[in-house]
Amino acid sequence: MRPVYRNFGLILLLAFAVAMDIGGVSGIATPAKAITAEEMLDDPKLESRARNLSKQLRCLVCQNQSIDDSDAELARDLRREVREQLLEGASDTEIIQMLRGKYGDYLLLNPPISTGTFVLWLAPVAVLVTGVGIVLAAFRTRRLNGETAQSPLQSVEVVASGTEKSKTSIYLYFICGTLVLAASLGLYLLLGRADLGDQPLALRQAEIETAARTQAAQAEKLATALAAAKQQTIDQPENVRSWLRLAQSAAMVDDSKTEIRALKTADEMTGGDDTVKSMLAEALSRAAGGQITVPARELIASVLARSPTEPRALYLAALAAYQDGEYANAVSTWQKLQSVSAVDAPWMTLVDQNIANAAAAGGIDIPKRQLRPGPDQADIAAANEMTEKERRVMIEGMVSRLAEKLVENPSDVEGWRRLGRAYEVLGRPADAVSAMVSAADAAPQDADQQIAGLQTIMTSGLDRQYITQASRLIERATQLAPGRLDLLFLRGHFAKLAGNNNKARELWQSLLQKLPADSPFANDLESAIAAL
Repeated sequence: MRPVYRNFGLILLLAFAVAMDIGGVSGIATPAKAITAEEMLDDPKLESRARNLSKQLRCLVCQNQSIDDSDAELARDLRREVREQLLEGASDTEIIQMLRGKYGDYLLLNPPISTGTFVLWLAPVAVLVTGVGIVLAAFRTRRLNGETAQSPLQSVEVVASGTEKSKTSIYLYFICGTLVLAASLGLYLLLGRADLGDQPLALRQAEIETAARTQAAQAEKLATALAAAKQQTIDQPENVRSWLRLAQSAAMVDDSKTEIRALKTADEMTGGDDTVKSMLAEALSRAAGGQITVPARELIASVLARSPTEPRALYLAALAAYQDGEYANAVSTWQKLQSVSAVDAPWMTLVDQNIANAAAAGGIDIPKRQLRPGPDQADIAAANEMTEKERRVMIEGMVSRLAEKLVENPSDVEGWRRLGRAYEVLGRPADAVSAMVSAADAAPQDADQQIAGLQTIMTSGLDRQYITQASRLIERATQLAPGRLDLLFLRGHFAKLAGNNNKARELWQSLLQKLPADSPFANDLESAIAAL
């Protein structure tokens, strides 16, 4: 799996796009091989459709492998194309037809029956039936000859001669039938299976050459990016963004040595930033073939000691427990990662799979609701039959009951988070802010909860009304995680709201220095600083 650092919302994505977005621990996780979390869509239903479509499409450069399983660049391009079409509202049939128009029936692992492919479907069956018929004819001939040999009207010489001839005929028929069956089976396995395409070899070779050129161009692009990143660290050795960019570029070409060196430098320059430490632990594990090494475990332990809900460190800690055979520990740690992540976080499906695998390996009974909380099929069907007004009344009733339970149990952090998300869906921003602030108050030692509350306040459009609550959350978060980049942005935002432009400028300039060079947020931040 390639866990992605997205659960802190849009600000974190923009502010730390390269440093926070994991380049991958390919080979570390067991549940997924080719599909990465970076590719996955936020909408679980659309992602499920994308995976189903990918399993029907052949990788054009692999040996009879779907694009869902292939790590080839061309397969990744096709997966991205499928997801782009889904986001534009295309149906599964429209996507298949569009891709068939571009690549032909060869792209389909299960080609349709048509005038061009019916021979592929029917010929193997016809050959097999013919072979079976020949064998049956041979046995029928033997039986008839046997009956003839028993006739008292024939002389001994005739019987002997006929028997000998019948034996020869039987053997001949049997050998021919066996050869036909063997030949038909061989042809079927090589050329005739229904899941093989009907594209001529010449066209297949052209596709392979095109894919090879595409891969070569991509490799050249990555090598150029790595060279530019190395040069930037030479030109700007004191800029942490340069080293983070180098680490990312090195990871893209599997240059573990350079990646680790760059991350160690960034770790020293940031004074041991928890996110950078987690990235370094991941790089060390990837370099070890997916094993969580002792140095990586030490880094993970140090991060979780300060930031118990750091997502990447949590994932790696659970994976280390899984590799040690401590399946119960792995399950509980991955469940903790679930609890601090948004319900619709794109990596949640992969974490679900990890939990299921660990539970199966350890013989642990995990209720279905813990794997993927949500309504069952009956609930969904009932909701679909409701009018919009009835559905809203039902949702508001559920939200009201949840709010009443939280009054009785105000320490339920996850309950407050669910209530906040529900209020956002219902279009009640003030109630959403109150719920998220309550979640932060219920976990005063959790930096993530404080920052999640601040983000909700900022994006609600009511931030001026909640400056007092924001100040309380900022004070806690600063004590717990002063180096967090998303916190720097939020502190600057609320300093500006309070009229303290000098403080906002100081905080945002500090953030700007730590951002990756190619961060899409850098230009916007520079403009915001200039406007102070």
